[in-house]
Amino acid sequence: MQKLITQLKAARAVSTPLLAVTTPDQPAMAQYIAEELNGSTPVVAWDRARGLKPLTEKGREAIDHLCQIDEDLSPDNLDMATADCGSAMRIAYHLPPHTILVAQSMNMFLHSNDPAEVIQAILNLRDAFKGDQRTLIMMDAHFDLPAQIQHDVIMLDDPLPEDKGYHEIVTGLYEAAELKAPEQTHVEASTRAVRGLSSFEAEQVLAMSLAMGNGEGIDLTDAWQMKKAAVGKIKGLSMSFNEPDDPDLADLRGLDAVITSLNKLHNGPMPPELYVRVDEIDKGFAGLGNEGGPGDNTGVSQDLHEQFLTNMEDNLWLGYILGGVRGGGKTVLTRAIGKAHGVPTIAMDTGAMKGRHVGDSEQAFRDAFRTIKGIGGKRVCILATCNNMRVLPPELLRRFKLGIWFFDLLSKEERESLWPIYLGKYNLPLDSKRPNDEGWTGAEIRNCCEIAYMTGDSVEEVGRSMIVPITKSDPMSITRMRDEADGRFLSAAATNGPDGTYRKSEVAAVEPVSKKGGRKLSIKKGA
Repeated sequence: MQKLITQLKAARAVSTPLLAVTTPDQPAMAQYIAEELNGSTPVVAWDRARGLKPLTEKGREAIDHLCQIDEDLSPDNLDMATADCGSAMRIAYHLPPHTILVAQSMNMFLHSNDPAEVIQAILNLRDAFKGDQRTLIMMDAHFDLPAQIQHDVIMLDDPLPEDKGYHEIVTGLYEAAELKAPEQTHVEASTRAVRGLSSFEAEQVLAMSLAMGNGEGIDLTDAWQMKKAAVGKIKGLSMSFNEPDDPDLADLRGLDAVITSLNKLHNGPMPPELYVRVDEIDKGFAGLGNEGGPGDNTGVSQDLHEQFLTNMEDNLWLGYILGGVRGGGKTVLTRAIGKAHGVPTIAMDTGAMKGRHVGDSEQAFRDAFRTIKGIGGKRVCILATCNNMRVLPPELLRRFKLGIWFFDLLSKEERESLWPIYLGKYNLPLDSKRPNDEGWTGAEIRNCCEIAYMTGDSVEEVGRSMIVPITKSDPMSITRMRDEADGRFLSAAATNGPDGTYRKSEVAAVEPVSKKGGRKLSIKKGA
């Protein structure tokens, strides 16, 4: 918050009349402004429930001034008289010189059913406030300023706390509880458990975790659970960390090259502190038009595109694009890598972020990226699965510096080594007779074992009667993807090209075998 206070003081020094501050914690920000700018500065607050209220002693004098110049106002009826936003802004016109008015949740009133009165009242304050160093500070979690005032309002941002701020919260709680000062390693671990939350939310989470620590300190497991719940409140986001059901990295097959790349990243000088999984990123950008189909005219896809470009560039985020055969291990890899290295993973559902009303989607995108930045800082790695590369613009693909990786079908040896893993997971006999798994993906082997466990049928019976591999249900998609990846994308499996690129397997033509027998696909995995 200190950087913001410095900016506010600079704005006051040049008599800037209208400011809009985006902040995740409006009450705390209002109080902080009052504390930092107290002394000779009158500070008055406004919100819809309480109307105009003083935040400082000088602010109380400003309220008394309003009641003196308007005989219809008194301290007893001021809250009712100023509950309406438009009325409050009109009355604020008469605040005394040098007053700061801090108004909460203002974006909502700028986009109400009839915002004209509020917008005009704010515009009327501009020249009057500039003339005698008064300032209107509008606050909200997000602003979409109307055209009538967007060139009159200076935008400022209150970022989430840095590590130093979280450290102070941790040590302050230990002091308040009269506990021995925590070791620095514990302070840092506690900080990681709440990084990305607002100061107020972090303090509440840590205080509750301290209370559940049986007097011995902050319970980190409990803190992480509450943090996951807090992240889940952000539209389109969910977080996992040390989930027992997540797969083990060592159990994955056919992904040696991409796993090696990820492990090297973790052994480097700046290992990721957060993974972000974006499933089917191409669906989020279909509205851009071009080869993704007809574009939309809402600007939603364009804004999502801009948010990815800006955040990945400005914050130095890294990224992988994971494409290839459905069931080839893309999603399971994104679940396993965070668990392997003790790093949280956030799943981003761009479809769930899109809202019905104007501005809803854009606000959800900003809230999501703000949270991701707050948790991971500049050490974020995005793992985006994709089924249609043609949808993604070239400038977006360039942001994914760690490459486009192609996930192909498993080899015979890879399939044979995967069966014991899933048979064991579902408590099935390791010597179970297996179905013909030619052309199966890892997901299909897993599904076969899971269904056998749930139904009591043999693995062989389930494979013969209930599993239709993608090589039979959609063989043309495999051919298309292999052709697209050949010599252009990196191979997720052990390198099969001289430069690490994918080299397509030889796939025989799909031919009918008989009128009753349907179609037969012969697959031969080449070098």
